[in-house]
Amino acid sequence: MELEDLNLEEVNGAGRPTFLKVLAILSFIFIGFSLLFGVVGLVQGPLDEEAIMEQKVQMSKSIDEMRSLDLENFAQIMEKIERMSESINANFYAASTTSLLIMIIGLFSVVRMWQGFKNGFHLYIIYSLLSVVQIYFFVSAADVPSFVIIWNLLIAGLFIFLYSRNLKWMTK
Repeated sequence: MELEDLNLEEVNGAGRPTFLKVLAILSFIFIGFSLLFGVVGLVQGPLDEEAIMEQKVQMSKSIDEMRSLDLENFAQIMEKIERMSESINANFYAASTTSLLIMIIGLFSVVRMWQGFKNGFHLYIIYSLLSVVQIYFFVSAADVPSFVIIWNLLIAGLFIFLYSRNLKWMTK
């Protein structure tokens, strides 16, 4: 069964394709929760020195445990995640605001596709790429684990591909 067969409603017909509805609802849920948690995080502010120290102690214990189990690669990943967290916390307000702005672009793009506008799809591609690379605005590339970027690219690429299956319906 091809993905286009999942569009149960007529293309350019009476209504919005079912597949587009499913994708848009998933996107609305994800972006909505991201916006909600982003606003709450922005109101709470960055971690204080005590919380940072507690986080470092916990991370050091995890890193030591990884090394004791002879899992050096995982220990290095944990060290990168620790440095990444420190960089994000040091640039907390800029990182949080940037993230919220990117989420708003994503929400707007999904609304535009929901309304049948192709420019929503193109804006969604921009949103997807920005959401993947935004970490590099505030964190050194050496401190970002590769799997984080690869995972985000895979998810973004999948959703771009799935939304592209609905471009025939988007006529405006």
